[in-house]
Amino acid sequence: MAGKGGRTVRKYLLWLSVAILVLIPLSGCTKPAVDEVSLDKEFTLSVGQSVSVRGEDLTITFVEVVSDSRCPTGATCIWAGEASSLIEITDSASTYRKVLTEPGSSSPTKADFTGYEVMFNLLPYPVLGKETKAKDYLLKLIVSKTP
Repeated sequence: MAGKGGRTVRKYLLWLSVAILVLIPLSGCTKPAVDEVSLDKEFTLSVGQSVSVRGEDLTITFVEVVSDSRCPTGATCIWAGEASSLIEITDSASTYRKVLTEPGSSSPTKADFTGYEVMFNLLPYPVLGKETKAKDYLLKLIVSKTP
C-alpha cells in the first residue's frame, strides 16, 4: 500500500506542477487596470502610471521627468529654471508623446493637445540640499475640453 500511496502523491505533485507552469505565464497576459479620471477634475500620476479619461477615448501616461532645473526653495538663483515632463497620450487614432514644460514656479501651467487643454504641475518642488529621486515625482493634471 505504501507504494500505491507514494504514486498518488507523485501524480498529484506532477499535476500541480503542470498547472503552475501553465498558469504563471498566463497571469502576465492581462493588461494592468487603468484608473479612470473625469474631465475638469484634478488627478495625480506617478512615473509610469496611466489613466483613461471617463467618457473620452483618451489615455494619458506619465512617462518620465525629462529635466528639472527649477531653482530650489532656500536657494538664490539668477534664473527660475524649468521642469519638463514627458507624457504619452493615446486616442482613437494613435499615440502621441508630448513634453510638458513649466517655468520654475509652483503654479500650474497649461498646454493644448488636439481639442483638450491640460493644466499641469510637477511635484515635489525642489528643496536646497534634498535630492528628488525619479520615483518620487508626481504630475498633477487637469484635462479639459477646449472651448
